[in-house]
Amino acid sequence: MKRLKILRIVLALLSLTAVVVLTAIGQSNAVARYLPVASAFALSLGACLLWLGVTLLVGRVYCSAICPLGTLQDCAAWLEKRLHRHGRGHYRFKPGQWRLRLLILLLVAAGVVSDEPVSTHLTDPVTLTTTIVQAHSLWHVLPWGLAGVAGAVVVTLAVMWMAWRDGRTFCNTVCPVGTVMAAAAQVSVWQLEIDPDLCISCGNCTAECKAHCVNSFEHTIDNARCVMCLNCAASCPNRAIRLTMTRKKLSTPLMQRTTQLSET
Repeated sequence: MKRLKILRIVLALLSLTAVVVLTAIGQSNAVARYLPVASAFALSLGACLLWLGVTLLVGRVYCSAICPLGTLQDCAAWLEKRLHRHGRGHYRFKPGQWRLRLLILLLVAAGVVSDEPVSTHLTDPVTLTTTIVQAHSLWHVLPWGLAGVAGAVVVTLAVMWMAWRDGRTFCNTVCPVGTVMAAAAQVSVWQLEIDPDLCISCGNCTAECKAHCVNSFEHTIDNARCVMCLNCAASCPNRAIRLTMTRKKLSTPLMQRTTQLSET
């Protein structure tokens, strides 16, 4: 798993570099053509089906290895850990905020239907990134002008601050792309799972999970919110976390009722 994590990090940095370079040289359309939100707007069925298929197969790898704003969040979280010299991560398990996420998704969808681009530009991670890279040349072109560029900068700084303080909060609470992918990731073929026979409940995986979706004491991972960063698996001292297609149960289920008690 550590090798997979390193591969994921390398791919994420290459993807971020490609987005920045292509956008800087005026090829932002080439970048957007293969990414979820722009593909949906352009009715590019092939690209939409590609990312849907990838998510249904291996979960939200787009969020951890392709999304430029996701990589910037990881950089902020890594820098915070380095500067504060944590022995390990400082995160904890939190329940999912599905109602808030669906509300934000509906607001963004309403903006799209009403042909109001502000909600999309301020919540789509790729648009935020490319807008800032092109700020020097786009402020007079965008339909929402200089205020839109300033808004993108403010929102991105806020996202980075949230990542510094509490990991991938934006991805699992605000981002509309993350919300849509979460629905597919929940039923993906390959999912991360904690083997209860190997888990010693040390808490390392929970402390390292920036998505707040690993509960080491109940041996569960919320794959809908998992962004497949593989930090949990890499931090496990007993190799109890694996990528699997089949769910595993305790081989020796202690204190489990096997027969129905008769009424007295």
